[in-house]
Amino acid sequence: MQKQVLFFSLLFIVVSALHAQTDIDALRYATTNVQGTARNAAVANTMGTIGADPSALSTNPAAIGKISSTEFTLTPALSINKSTSTYLNTTDKDSKIKFQLSNLGVVVSSRYNSPTNTKWNGLKFGIAVNKLADFNSAYYFNGLNTQNSLLTAYGDLLKDRNIIQSENDAKTKYPFGASIAYLLGLITSDSIGNIYTAADSSALQQDFTISREGSINELAIGAASTYNDKLMIGASIGIPFITYTERILLTETDVLGNVDDLNSFSNLNYLRSRGIGVNLKLGVIGMPIKNLRLSLALQTPSILFMKDAYSTSMEVDYASLNEILTGDSPDGASKYKYVQPWKITSGAGYIHKYGFVAVEYELSDAGNSKFKFNGSDVNVKTYERSVNNTIKGKYGIFHAIKAGVEFKYDPIRLRVGVQYRTSPFESDAAPTSIKTSSLTYSAGFGYRGKRFFADIAYIQTNSKEIFTPYTTNANDVPSAVLSLKKPAVLLTLGYKL
Repeated sequence: MQKQVLFFSLLFIVVSALHAQTDIDALRYATTNVQGTARNAAVANTMGTIGADPSALSTNPAAIGKISSTEFTLTPALSINKSTSTYLNTTDKDSKIKFQLSNLGVVVSSRYNSPTNTKWNGLKFGIAVNKLADFNSAYYFNGLNTQNSLLTAYGDLLKDRNIIQSENDAKTKYPFGASIAYLLGLITSDSIGNIYTAADSSALQQDFTISREGSINELAIGAASTYNDKLMIGASIGIPFITYTERILLTETDVLGNVDDLNSFSNLNYLRSRGIGVNLKLGVIGMPIKNLRLSLALQTPSILFMKDAYSTSMEVDYASLNEILTGDSPDGASKYKYVQPWKITSGAGYIHKYGFVAVEYELSDAGNSKFKFNGSDVNVKTYERSVNNTIKGKYGIFHAIKAGVEFKYDPIRLRVGVQYRTSPFESDAAPTSIKTSSLTYSAGFGYRGKRFFADIAYIQTNSKEIFTPYTTNANDVPSAVLSLKKPAVLLTLGYKL
């Protein structure tokens, strides 16, 4: 048993030095939702069933087969992410404003017909950049923690005699956390080498600031055609781009004067992730009777090649010193692969001279995502199996139900939509204090001229998450409930040749 404990302790050292990826990172990239043009966003991302929109290259590429002429679209967006955080019975609010590009696309329509089969209406070729996910958010929360401190967590690591057997071990084994605290004097050892923290039993005021930036955008290149006005088929290659930056700043202050000489300290964790990948989408839209459309699309798992950069820095304010002490980790970097889960979408729509109504159902499996780490080291491979088993056991199949309506009164269009996405958690792993499903509602209007068209849409997604800042051996760390409202305004400008 002692050998097994030592093995997993050494494993933790190896993966922490690599800034090990966790199931939370996997979930972040697994639950995407195409935004695209303002028209597509306003009708709850159902244009993959109705057709004639470049957003569909990232959902159901068969839909561009309905585009009758070459067209260009440009969709800038303004998002205002509003957060409410509850921690230790205290509620705080924060917000972040971000200008983004939701869609940029062109679809070229060719009316060439094969001399041997004139039932095909020609090839439609499209290329578009569509937004799949928005990570921008800001949170602030604080409270008086009478149970533990970040130093408690760091101290637990340094008390492990399987890892820390000398003062040099305390200084070097945890370069992205506990070792920095030790070097700054926040954690000390007594004459017989027992490691303890400066604030194990004290009440410290904790102030958290979390800043997240980034998105998933996809370059989609595809083609489609229509056969006999009854069947549209299409395929596209998706090249997703991931950008994600996270800064988590924790400041702990001795507001009650319980800790000798310590005024405050701060700990900043920084992470920047970048990735590029590839996937394939296949889609069909059947038109069995006039005005009725039935759609089916499949997206293969995306394989993403990821690269991370990360670091930790700390500052300490001692009452006995006239200067602030600082400590920094080395610059960390890692490369790995991430496999995004498959996705199946089906839908039905009815088109009338006064507009259309469409519904779609989307199915995916967050538990099917996984990491593949570089290197053949046995400890790294063991951690890879461990984190992938955690992903498989914690997350599972989730569903999205979408409905959109467009009312047509030339040249004006009015639109509304709603999306409901179920929790990606397995029932026995889901947080009990919050609902992890999400609701998105949308509305918009548009103008359709002979050549020029413009659309505007408002969308808002409401969601919640649990944030636990650190872990201790006592497992009594308070968690924060982070609630996020993500309103956004999209404007699409388009032109048809």
